[in-house]
Amino acid sequence: MMTTVPPIALAGLAALSDTLRTAARLPGVLVYLSPELGTNACAERRCAPAPMVGIGSALLDVRTAALQGAVAHEIAHHALGHTSDPTVPVLDRLSRWTAIAAVLAWPARLPLALVLTLAASAAALWLVSTWCQRRAEYAADAHAALLLDAVGLPGRWVVASMLIADLPGEPRWYGLGGWLIGSHPATRARIRRITTVSRSGGAR
Repeated sequence: MMTTVPPIALAGLAALSDTLRTAARLPGVLVYLSPELGTNACAERRCAPAPMVGIGSALLDVRTAALQGAVAHEIAHHALGHTSDPTVPVLDRLSRWTAIAAVLAWPARLPLALVLTLAASAAALWLVSTWCQRRAEYAADAHAALLLDAVGLPGRWVVASMLIADLPGEPRWYGLGGWLIGSHPATRARIRRITTVSRSGGAR
């Protein structure tokens, strides 16, 4: 089903993206709309001449701050080099291969200690990967606030507003501890982090 987006909304998104891209000192950013993303957004790198940012079409129908925060957050991921850092993909591959080795080792009647070591290693690698991803989310929130400040918008307020809009969609179990095995911190923790300001004026 095709989603019709008013020209003024597209023009506003293009202007916002270009302004933030300039503040981030990126040579270019390709922004596309995706109905499948809903009110979410993503930063990705494909075989393209510039970093790519996907914006859920539904974001154009919600509060302006949510859209501003989402675009700034994804551009921040690119500006900080998160989408080109090989650490998480390498950890994920190692975790997957180690888990497969553990599964194959069991029916092959290899020593139980080896099977358990492989399984524990796979779990540890996966947990390190998710920790790296959560750390990147905190960093992108903070950098997004700086980018928004640079273009004349209240950065921390915009990012906090974006996160508050996400609260209803977060399962209760995730906020209570499920985030320990997830790629994103709990939304309330992200809100606290971006709204807590140190004496020097920066978000802690």
